[in-house]
Amino acid sequence: MPVTHPKSHVSASKAARPRPASSPAGTASPPSGHRLKRLWLQVHLYVGLLGGALFVLTSLTGSFLVFYKAIDEWLNPAQLIRTSGNEQPLSEILAGAQSAHPDWSPPDTLIFPLHNRDSFHAWFKDQTPPLAEDRWHVVAIDPSTARPLSDRRWGSFLVSIIYELHQELLLGKPGEVIVGIMALFLLLSIGTGLYLWWPKPGKLRRALTFQTSGSPIRNHYDLHKLTGLAGAVLLTLLALTGFYLEFPRVVSPVVSWFSPVRDLSPEQPLSEFQSGMKKIPVEQAVAIARTTFPDAQPMWIGLPQHERDSYSVGLRQPGEVRRAGGETEVWIDQYSGLVRRITDWRQFTGGETFLSWLFPLHNGEAFGLTGRWLIFVTGFTPLLLYGTALRMWWLKRDAHRRRREG
Repeated sequence: MPVTHPKSHVSASKAARPRPASSPAGTASPPSGHRLKRLWLQVHLYVGLLGGALFVLTSLTGSFLVFYKAIDEWLNPAQLIRTSGNEQPLSEILAGAQSAHPDWSPPDTLIFPLHNRDSFHAWFKDQTPPLAEDRWHVVAIDPSTARPLSDRRWGSFLVSIIYELHQELLLGKPGEVIVGIMALFLLLSIGTGLYLWWPKPGKLRRALTFQTSGSPIRNHYDLHKLTGLAGAVLLTLLALTGFYLEFPRVVSPVVSWFSPVRDLSPEQPLSEFQSGMKKIPVEQAVAIARTTFPDAQPMWIGLPQHERDSYSVGLRQPGEVRRAGGETEVWIDQYSGLVRRITDWRQFTGGETFLSWLFPLHNGEAFGLTGRWLIFVTGFTPLLLYGTALRMWWLKRDAHRRRREG
């Protein structure tokens, strides 16, 4: 932030006035407001220089992930896009998925197609040694033929690598902590930037203009401040929602101070196992869930892995903000077909509704295609902010060096 210089045209009469006897000799110390501004300028500078590269990395990968599914389908159509034909029964779809890994347990989750050309996606937990860490395989199944289109290990193809880079910097749990903390530093950078920009009375117009006739440093400063001002609201939103996604167990108790928040991911209810009983078919489990919520669209089904597990069917009801997954869920006894528990989005408390909005706000789906494009564009603002800040720092450093040499 440029420092306001004293006027050079002070009248002779003012300059000739004697100082009051109480004034101390020498130069007076700067007012406390100037010292505070200098402090925040240093904070803003070093937070940006030290954390700026990570801000840029997470924001650019976030922009990519706004449209990650469409990009993946564009890059790999033969592995993900269905052929024409009538949709096969779910039991056939699961049999096709299992054929990719016949020696493994059934898939943990089967995700339903999101559009007419989409395929089913079966998520298998990798059961090849070593088993110290959860690793996943995603098998895409053609709805028309019930045959596998592809079998890809999560973390080995482009979209999944960028997803892990965005979420955890490819470092696992330590990376999630780093990304969560960086969200707080981004909030600090935004706050200090707004404080430093905030204009004095009567200076608002100048603070909102770009001076094309200024010096290179001034031009970069104006571009930096206007970019930061334009992106401040959405960057703040992304930082806050990103912090929640990394630390949900920290944020949820805070929200519960204002409105009750139930544990929406407790241990699943158990099925009543009886020797000799057969599991109900997967089509029946989905039908029971649809009977429970007739207006809802099934989005995925969790499959029993053990004899006491239950089916869990995820649905999206009309009005739910999370378009790609939904927040409604039905747990069904795998033998009797009894509904063991439901999570109804319409019965959420205020706190639960607030939390359910955070992920759709983070990726923009809360406001449809317009929201996604807004988040996509916002992801490029840290790159521009970091670039202009580095350029200003370099130009000032070069100017100081030349003055010393001169």
